[in-house]
Amino acid sequence: MKRFFVLLIGLACAAAQAQQAPCLKLHSAKLKDHVLRQGSTAVMELVFLSRGCYVFNGSPANRVWPALEIASEPGLTSRARGAGAANFDESTLAFGLLRAQEVRLDVDLQASPDLRVGEHKLTGVLHYQVIDERGNLSDQTLDLEKTFKVDVPKAPEGLMPPGPGFSDRHPVWAKVLLPFEIIALFPLWILAGLISGESC
Repeated sequence: MKRFFVLLIGLACAAAQAQQAPCLKLHSAKLKDHVLRQGSTAVMELVFLSRGCYVFNGSPANRVWPALEIASEPGLTSRARGAGAANFDESTLAFGLLRAQEVRLDVDLQASPDLRVGEHKLTGVLHYQVIDERGNLSDQTLDLEKTFKVDVPKAPEGLMPPGPGFSDRHPVWAKVLLPFEIIALFPLWILAGLISGESC
């Protein structure tokens, strides 16, 4: 009998833990050009997918969007915008109730000119509501942490940095051609000496 109660308690705890798992998970986070440059802006596209549950999105006339609260970092300005949803439950669309299984958010990132070069983390908390089959709403949160890279600014058009020289690109040829260059220039050096000697 005691074993039966222990088994029931274990099943109840497992069910409670399964219910506490967030409905949404971060599926992808794409940064334009894969890097944020000092003194510039970029957009990070976040896509969240559900784990077999539905996120409440309001009605067509009154949309309800998840809110992303982003932690601040010196030299980095970030702002969430452009929320969207997809993969709606078609059984509730006829009643004007939107239940989505996919949420998209755009985050505008702006780096100061002196922001440290290297890896940075976008951290925050996503607040949203989950709706069950009976229409009951519950608040949930999802911790967000995404690493991205900060690099130096691009060189302006027309002011590209000089590329590697011939000897850097072809080190073997540079060593082979050096004796020929000396042989070719030696007569010119003698001729220049003769001409300068005649002028004296």
